[in-house]
Amino acid sequence: MSQVLDDIDKAILNLLQDDASLPLKTVAEQVHVSIATAQRRIQALISNGVITKQVAIVDPNKVGYGLTAVVMIEMARSNTSMQRRFERLMNTQPQVMSCYEVSGDADFMLMVNAKNMSDYHRFTTGLLTYENNVRNFKSQFVMNFTKSGTKILLD
Repeated sequence: MSQVLDDIDKAILNLLQDDASLPLKTVAEQVHVSIATAQRRIQALISNGVITKQVAIVDPNKVGYGLTAVVMIEMARSNTSMQRRFERLMNTQPQVMSCYEVSGDADFMLMVNAKNMSDYHRFTTGLLTYENNVRNFKSQFVMNFTKSGTKILLD
């Protein structure tokens, strides 16, 4: 269920999605409210689960993770408990940047970062197995990042 956001909340979220390290004073000035109001609004957005994390986004190539794969997963058995088990497993894997349950031919889509092909091969042979309810998976490798982001523009 989505939360009703006013224009000030949306403006704050747009700013913080671009740079979560902005000083509170700057946020307040940009959205034309007092520092106390900006702080209270941000805390409410965090408390209500609208803001779920404040993180640094790292360029994978600059930290030695030059291989990014989009992986489509087809489950062997399609039941809720097995799917939740797979989701829990993927949540524990640091190489898995995103895990989405999707519609269509695949059951899940993963975004996986690896150091190289050998590293990715270890990931697939260790985790994308029948023991983990994976019938089939297809990998597509990212050739170039034209756009990679997390921002949801709020208007």
